[in-house]
Amino acid sequence: MNRNIKLLYGFSCFDQFMIVIALWVPYLATKGIGMRQFMELQAVFALVILCGELPSGLLSDLWGRKKTLLLGSTLKAVSFSLLPLWSSYAGFLFYHLTMGIALSMISGGDVALLYDSSLAAGGEKSRGTAVLGNANLAAQMGTTVSALLGGAVVSLSYGHLLWANAILSWIPVLLVLRVTEPPATLDRGKKRAEELKELLSSTLVRDGATRLVLLNMVAWGTGGLVMFWVNQKYWQESGVPLASFGVLLAGYGLIAGLAGRSAALGIARYGRRPLLAAVGVLPIIAYFGMASFLGWGGILLGILAPVGRGLGQVLFMEALNERISSAFRATVISMAQLGIRASFCLLGPLVGYGIERSGLPSVLSALGILFSLAFVVLLVPLVVR
Repeated sequence: MNRNIKLLYGFSCFDQFMIVIALWVPYLATKGIGMRQFMELQAVFALVILCGELPSGLLSDLWGRKKTLLLGSTLKAVSFSLLPLWSSYAGFLFYHLTMGIALSMISGGDVALLYDSSLAAGGEKSRGTAVLGNANLAAQMGTTVSALLGGAVVSLSYGHLLWANAILSWIPVLLVLRVTEPPATLDRGKKRAEELKELLSSTLVRDGATRLVLLNMVAWGTGGLVMFWVNQKYWQESGVPLASFGVLLAGYGLIAGLAGRSAALGIARYGRRPLLAAVGVLPIIAYFGMASFLGWGGILLGILAPVGRGLGQVLFMEALNERISSAFRATVISMAQLGIRASFCLLGPLVGYGIERSGLPSVLSALGILFSLAFVVLLVPLVVR
């Protein structure tokens, strides 16, 4: 099982080696895909993931973590390998459909497999924070290197970028093939359907602590996803050269990874409550700071948001893993991801419309107010428990 953990750290890293994504908009523009069609494709992509999150989590719990992760990774690699062949809207639509299904299968299962492997290796539940922090750092390192590598390879041509991306996409498949499925125990005498019903009832109705963790994962995860796209618009309006976008994206990702990696040390030194509070306070400061200081001052203050995101990813996931049995861990994690996608489908278009109508400072201030309310309503009750 210790080998599993190392392999899954590698998977977390190379799963993020999607070097074409950082240049996705300009590449599709060379194929005649305007922004209207681009947003249509992203809507389809989000809808596929939204519909596939919970079924894929159930598939992972019922069929096996490794099998589902292997199937998703293979489908993702095939999608990237076919990408250089597409040049029409229909081809790119097919790509987004298959990629959405693939990412749904990967989502949740990789974290559940890592956590189960840690427990099977004899690790205590408290060690889960460090394990998840390491995986988060590996993922952010993958994102960082991917952004820098994509900017370097595209200087040759888009063709080089696409084929390099296709080759790299098969590395996660090779890593998953070497993973051993850890044991996941079920209480005897209960049917899975009854256990799932009991789990959902406990998570969403009776268990207030678990419900708060899940809602916070959704709320702050949605904020992070929105800011991923808002940041690029912010950098553009701040006059940042396009060549520096990859460097900024890599830097933000690395900071988030280091923050997640430091979560276990922070808990040992300061306790869990101050870190949970920081998860909410830091992004709020970033929103208002970016609204007040458009330019490099706002970009520097914006660093606080990925720090909060990195801490939150580890703290919320660890809290959820501690409360959910191994048998349905992937299902509940997929529920959280489903909530993030659904919330983004509502908040994302509103943010885009607001930027077009009122400008970035107004929208960032509105986000600061919105997440201040989320802090009071959702995070403070979790902190004081």
